[in-house]
Amino acid sequence: MSVRIGCSGFYYKDWVGVFYPSGMDRGDYISYYERFFDVLEINYTFYKLPHQYTLKSFLEKTKRLKFSIKAFKGFTHAREYDKDTLRKFLSAMEPLLEEESRFIALLFQFPQSFRYSLESMEYLKKISKDFAGIERVVEFRHRSFQRNDVYEELEELGFSLVNVDAPKIRGLFVGPWVSVGNVNYVRIHGRNSEKWHHHEQAYERYDYLYSMEELKELKEKIGRMQEGKDTYVFFNNHYRGKGALNALQLKELFGYNVDIPRGLFRTHQVKLWE
Repeated sequence: MSVRIGCSGFYYKDWVGVFYPSGMDRGDYISYYERFFDVLEINYTFYKLPHQYTLKSFLEKTKRLKFSIKAFKGFTHAREYDKDTLRKFLSAMEPLLEEESRFIALLFQFPQSFRYSLESMEYLKKISKDFAGIERVVEFRHRSFQRNDVYEELEELGFSLVNVDAPKIRGLFVGPWVSVGNVNYVRIHGRNSEKWHHHEQAYERYDYLYSMEELKELKEKIGRMQEGKDTYVFFNNHYRGKGALNALQLKELFGYNVDIPRGLFRTHQVKLWE
């Protein structure tokens, strides 16, 4: 079984001149991204309902890239969605679901305000029923879900658990570095504890560059939980392309041959050699 490593999102304005060459047409970004990675977590779908043609264009512009999709926030944050919203989201996903070999999973990322309770577990049952037949993974932000009985119920409901690297802040779900479900799915958010709750701009939370020692530590944790399953790792510390750099570095640690874009190397070269 393989370990595939990529990024959470690929279109960030502050990646221009860092990861993407200056002057590149934004329509070429995803094919350029594929030169360095073979998996991608699409996250714009969290903010608005996607359209079929957008996901279809991603497939057409790439050859081997595999995708996971972040579920619309109405399913995870508002948690008040109607049948029409569900229908529109599922319809938009059809091109990707039809290309089964290029679909990883549908990611449900719940906020830290979503805590363990019987009502919360009932809501997960509803999600499981409404998205039956689709590979799905769930990320919790509140530590109250770190329970063995939760992990057992998740498997019964057909979810895989997202393992998380994030700041060790009271109440925040970190780890737990266990294999639950059909696939291993890991999201790397950075360890910027100072800005996690206290930030003016959302990107500040993810402004963090992992050191090589920290990446080696992550490699060991990921390796221990493989259990013969396909493993997908996505870096979300996206500010100024730091996640892209760390993803390439971790790929190298796992034995992949990597090439670092000039702009990315130039921007973070001091950190590379520390």
